[in-house]
Amino acid sequence: MANRRPAAARDYVKQRLATVDVEVVAKALLAGVEKTTTARWEAAVARAEALPGDVRPEKIKSLSDSFARELGAVGAAAGMAAATPLVGTGATLMAATAELAWFTARSGDLILTIAALHGRPTPSVDERRAWVLAVLIFGSTARQGFSKIANQMGANIEENSKAGLSLATLRAVNGALSRMLVKRYGTRRGAIALGTALPLGVGALVGGGSNYIAIRKLVKQADSFFAHLPYSSIETTGIELAGSV
Repeated sequence: MANRRPAAARDYVKQRLATVDVEVVAKALLAGVEKTTTARWEAAVARAEALPGDVRPEKIKSLSDSFARELGAVGAAAGMAAATPLVGTGATLMAATAELAWFTARSGDLILTIAALHGRPTPSVDERRAWVLAVLIFGSTARQGFSKIANQMGANIEENSKAGLSLATLRAVNGALSRMLVKRYGTRRGAIALGTALPLGVGALVGGGSNYIAIRKLVKQADSFFAHLPYSSIETTGIELAGSV
């Protein structure tokens, strides 16, 4: 009986994923990213300054502990709510989409706070957007993934990380990353969000545990990305490329 539960859970999630409107999910994900990158940089800086600890690793550990507890608790609560018999399939999918957008926005807050801890000075919205998208999509290989996309747009930052990046190239990178968000990040997180709707309390375990682990990983991935950012600066005076946004 116990051996059949993981398979049943996978089947449940696959069935729910097949009914998801990809366009709705894409809008929810991008809305989460935009909400964070356009309006929450100052909050991220303030959060970074308020963290306890004398050195960056201590502050990052405190940040990781705080966000892991918060998002783990909310994921568990979402799972408990979805287990209510009165919650139908349509409501479950809407709740999963909302949870996905919320988790994405809070992950963006976390990424920007780590950027602030690394002393990144007054980044533009375009730069913040690129950071958040790169870490969410590529995870532990965010530096390599960002470099690969930038090089495809005409940059040469893999060989010379001290080189600047033009605003036009940065915006082209953001366009490419935005198109990749659903396939590379949304599918992975979407399965977890839908997993919170599993019955008999399993959803609460999936939501809480998965969010907790995901945040711990995200902290390490963002910390590594900002420790080795693959470019030195953004050149804002260059001519923009057509169709780069």
